[in-house]
Amino acid sequence: MEWQKRRDGYLGKTIVDIKTLRVLDSSDRVRRFRVCTVFKNFESFSSMPAQARLFKSENGFIGVLVTGKNEGYVKVGKNFLLLQVIKTGLNSLSKKALKELLKKRNIELTDIDGTTVGLEK
Repeated sequence: MEWQKRRDGYLGKTIVDIKTLRVLDSSDRVRRFRVCTVFKNFESFSSMPAQARLFKSENGFIGVLVTGKNEGYVKVGKNFLLLQVIKTGLNSLSKKALKELLKKRNIELTDIDGTTVGLEK
C-alpha cells in the first residue's frame, strides 16, 4: 500500500465519507454519535459528512484519521466533541466504511486494550 508521509505518521490515499462514529462517552460506554463537517455555525449539524482515511503511526499501528471536508471542523454528537482532526481505532467506523478502506489491502487486524488496530503484513 502506498502511504503519504506526514509529520507524525503516514496517511492512506483512500478517503471515505462517514456519518457516524463509535466513541467512548463520559460514562465509559461505547456509543454511536452522528458526525458531520461544520464551518461556522457550530450549534447545528450540516448535511456534509466527515471524511476518514487510514493513518499509520511511526511504530506501525494503523488506525483511522477523521477530518472535515474542505478543511472544516469535525462535529461529533450534539454537544460532545468539536475538533479539526480525530485519530481513532478501526472499530469506531461502520462496517461498510471499514470494508471500503481495507479493500485490496494486506492488513491484519488486532485488538489492543479494546481498540482494534491494524498491522501491515
